[in-house]
Amino acid sequence: MEDDLQMACVRWFCYQHQELAILLHHSPNGGFRNRREAARFKAMGTRAGFPDLVLLVPNKIHHALFIELKVGKNGQTELQKDFQLKVESMGYLYKVIRSFDEFMKEVEDYLREL
Repeated sequence: MEDDLQMACVRWFCYQHQELAILLHHSPNGGFRNRREAARFKAMGTRAGFPDLVLLVPNKIHHALFIELKVGKNGQTELQKDFQLKVESMGYLYKVIRSFDEFMKEVEDYLREL
């Protein structure tokens, strides 16, 4: 389940990189909401296609790291693909990650370039 993977990744990051933990963010744009709540979230700026996590730490190459978590055969939606293209064209790094080990590797590779 993606939620379990995400919680494990965030827990590891906060332990390994305590000084940067405040800069790893999840936007609660998934899940099921009633119409009123969904409309309220949309009016507040929640956007479909936004990735699961964003690490707001610039490195020597990129402005920030966007992370979309997927498990099993799940793939990106068209809105997620569009978001990826837009942010990559603006100098951000976007990764689709499918495992805890992949998350650790990508984050460490990214932070190595600080």
